[in-house]
Amino acid sequence: MKKNRLEQIKEIIEKYGKVTYEELGNLLPDVSNMTLRRDLITLEEQNVILRIRGGAISVDEIKKQSEQEFVTRFSDNVQEKKEIAEKTIKLISPKSCIFIDSGSTTLYFAKELPNNNYYIVTNALNVATEILRKSLPTVTLLGGDVNRNNLVTIGKSSLDFLDTINIEIAVMTATGFTPEKGCFTCGSQDEMEIKNAVIKSASKVIMLLDSSKVGKNTPYTFSKLDNINYLVVDKGFPQNLREKIEATGTIVV
Repeated sequence: MKKNRLEQIKEIIEKYGKVTYEELGNLLPDVSNMTLRRDLITLEEQNVILRIRGGAISVDEIKKQSEQEFVTRFSDNVQEKKEIAEKTIKLISPKSCIFIDSGSTTLYFAKELPNNNYYIVTNALNVATEILRKSLPTVTLLGGDVNRNNLVTIGKSSLDFLDTINIEIAVMTATGFTPEKGCFTCGSQDEMEIKNAVIKSASKVIMLLDSSKVGKNTPYTFSKLDNINYLVVDKGFPQNLREKIEATGTIVV
């Protein structure tokens, strides 16, 4: 009986994607509110659903939303991102140990990277998958918890793993850049910690930044401009800002 009810609740949530406790109660009038809450806890433990305020959402629905969001970002400013990726390739030498950050611009870089004997480290599942399409690079994925929203590994295990790796080149990206403060920002505290640790560890840091990110400010600062060796930009990047940044010692490509 219990199994049948759990299967029924699972099918309802998968059908609608997201439901409230009230909607579940209306669909299952013979099941008490307390029992429904216990069942949702069980389904969450089985990684079928995720409990949210006032109800639950299916894991499949979260994946769809994440994929759609990434496809949208990946499809924005395509020419600019390809231009940045091609410029970045010229700064990379064979046999380098390279950390590739998560993001749509860095995914373009991963696609453009030649099939050579690089040692690639990343915390982005899609970047790792893209590099593995090539036969020569070695790929290491940071261990840790997987963020459901953007499929990157985060947390203490990831940070501890970084302590054991000698990163020659960090190819990074940011959600926003505030020129007045010289700050690169992102939207997640967990990602901020990973990005910050990578930049501190790397011998050379290359920041990929399309012009749409300039002036965009997100909650967490993970680096200042003086930590960046190369800033790779597109042709739409403001010329006056380029000159100001170069005056600080960072090379703008």
